[in-house]
Amino acid sequence: MTADHGMPIHRQRLRAELRNARKQAGRTQKEAARAMDWSPSKMLRIEAGSVGISTTDLRALLSYYDLKDERRTEDLVNLVRGIS
Repeated sequence: MTADHGMPIHRQRLRAELRNARKQAGRTQKEAARAMDWSPSKMLRIEAGSVGISTTDLRALLSYYDLKDERRTEDLVNLVRGIS
């Protein structure tokens, strides 16, 4: 099953969840990129869904966002595993 522009639903959900988690943490893309030692363009591409993210990077990013909900974290990890 795919959504607009051929993007799989799970990738669309992941990008929306990552963007929401960042905003809830009160962080900008530039701040998140700097904290993860990524280029700002990599952060932009991850949130746009044009590139994937490893489960290790995802967990580090969610930790930076101070996301403590283990169930939500595992749901997002499972989304990444479905993409890879």
